[in-house]
Amino acid sequence: MTTGQEATVISMFGSGPNRLDLGEVARNQVAAARSARSMTEEEFAALLESLLGWPVGAGLVKAWEQNAAPPGDVLVACELIVRQSPPDLSNRQAFDAAAQVMGDRFVDLEAVYSTRSEFQAKLPISDLLEGAKEIRACGLSLNMLCQSYSDVRLRELIEEGTTLRCLFLKPYGHFIREREQEEGYPENRLSDLTAMNLMILREHVAARVSPEAQGRIEIGVYDEPIRFNVLLIDAELCVAQTYLPQARGVDSPTFVIRKRRPTGGLYASFEQVFSAMWERREPA
Repeated sequence: MTTGQEATVISMFGSGPNRLDLGEVARNQVAAARSARSMTEEEFAALLESLLGWPVGAGLVKAWEQNAAPPGDVLVACELIVRQSPPDLSNRQAFDAAAQVMGDRFVDLEAVYSTRSEFQAKLPISDLLEGAKEIRACGLSLNMLCQSYSDVRLRELIEEGTTLRCLFLKPYGHFIREREQEEGYPENRLSDLTAMNLMILREHVAARVSPEAQGRIEIGVYDEPIRFNVLLIDAELCVAQTYLPQARGVDSPTFVIRKRRPTGGLYASFEQVFSAMWERREPA
């Protein structure tokens, strides 16, 4: 451009009667996303609300499709909905739509929490286990299952048909003593806690269910270096923690993993961890 000349802006979208109506494009994007999921306005509003985190009603959806300009975050949500598989909002297949939509980018890693405390505040164990048909757990003392969940409700689940397999780090064994030293606990502190949790499962759960239900409870111990705390629910959901040097288990990062494909992925890796340890278990 020569000095002194005025700049001329040329619109890519035409002008006058030929000008592209971006508002109409945005409204069409909302309508196309709802059509792609074959949802009513009420159903689509609920899906958008789960993604956006603020109230969305059927009236808003109708307006965004007919005469109102949809906000930018609504358009981003519509793009995600079109690009990804639809989240199941009717049950615990997905804890929220955003987690599933974004989780697809990271295979089966659905959420990461900096500590177990943060995880349990967001996803209480009572919600995770509600309606579960199979529960498998391995770790140290399994406090999340034995201390944070009602033994009454656990007995009810087992009476209703749930199978339970629990694997504890062996109380008063070599490797639990090593972990006590690493975390700076007095001798037998973790062993006493683990022994108490074993007693809870034996006496407050297994001993108080019907003989038929007792066959659905299996408890074992192992005496190996502790690396993970793993909770598997219904062959589809995994909550996993690594044991960090010197850090208590409750202060370790917690990963929520959902099985998304028949083979491979993080879920399969942690399921293999449990299976291998279970094969080497000792009687509790």
